[in-house]
Amino acid sequence: MPAATIGAFHRIARVLQISHIAALFVLLALGVLLWSNISDFRRAEAWIDRSHDVQTQIDTVRSTVLHGGLALRNYAISPKEEFLSATARLSQAATSATTQLENLVAEDPDQLVRAQEVAAEAREIVGWYLSSRVIAERDGVAALQQSLSSRVNIDASSRLRRLLDDMDEEEGRRLDVRRAQREERFAAVQRWCLVLGAAFVGFTLGTVIHVNKLVGLGESKVRDLHAHADKDPLTGLSNRRALQRQAEALNGMPMAVISFDLDRFKPVNDAYGHAAGDHVLKTVAQRLLHQSRGGDLVARVGGDEFVILIPGLQDDHTLGAIAARVRTAIEAPVAFGPGELSVGASVGYACTAGDKTFACLCESADAMSYAVKRSTQNAQGNERGRRVG
Repeated sequence: MPAATIGAFHRIARVLQISHIAALFVLLALGVLLWSNISDFRRAEAWIDRSHDVQTQIDTVRSTVLHGGLALRNYAISPKEEFLSATARLSQAATSATTQLENLVAEDPDQLVRAQEVAAEAREIVGWYLSSRVIAERDGVAALQQSLSSRVNIDASSRLRRLLDDMDEEEGRRLDVRRAQREERFAAVQRWCLVLGAAFVGFTLGTVIHVNKLVGLGESKVRDLHAHADKDPLTGLSNRRALQRQAEALNGMPMAVISFDLDRFKPVNDAYGHAAGDHVLKTVAQRLLHQSRGGDLVARVGGDEFVILIPGLQDDHTLGAIAARVRTAIEAPVAFGPGELSVGASVGYACTAGDKTFACLCESADAMSYAVKRSTQNAQGNERGRRVG
């Protein structure tokens, strides 16, 4: 196989190998970037969820503390045990809610300080609720009403409400920031998907285009290789391989064969060298092509041996006329340097309507060629004998 064809195939293999490696790196880079951005997006989403949980817990603290006070006032108006039970239950819930609130903001120093202040204030209020419950159970409703009156006058829960409002407002601001961060991360994921996807598509298209060019080049080289394999390198005529393939395609159909080798060719090589012999062979090849039709196949099958395969011809008389023209064309002098070279040909031929094989035709044509050569040699020998005598 020619080196150019092998080189084209090697380039195709290298491009495919490099493209696969590059595609793998692109996919890995895409995966890493997407994972990083998705992780950031999930963290932002987690912070948003945490902010919602903080706001929910702030509302829980506010609700349980305020409803605990409301239960005490309801007991002062209508002394029912259920109100005191509600006060105890709500006080416990408020204490649990403040603890959970501190845990939620444990990683946020500023909000943690606020949560601790809320917890301290809530514990004080809850402590008062529980002590008021004891007063109600021990000293009666009147004592409870007097205790409530003093607390109402100073609005004991105002500071807790203010702390909760401040904390809720701050968490709202942070929630807005975290939502913006989440949207930014999501937009970054989209951008990277678009950029890397476009880069991957562009790279893939470029690879496909380049590979297609190399494949086209390879196919061209392969076609050249096939053409080269069917051609005689010196004369450009078909070789024995191409002749045999064409003959097999015509098997069972009418065809004719003209076969010959050159006479007086060896003396030309001996006297003038191989350059002169090559020149004669090339000239003969061009003359044979000139004498042939478009569908005929002219082949050089040996050093100075030639065969013409004529499809569709089964008339022996017509074939004989073609062979005579071929012989006349070959025997015309060949210009070489300042002088001329002369060769002859002992031409044999045979044809069939389709009942003979190509091999049989070649045997018949060769036998005729050899008979003509012997006859010519005998005639030349007799002529020389008469001249000597």
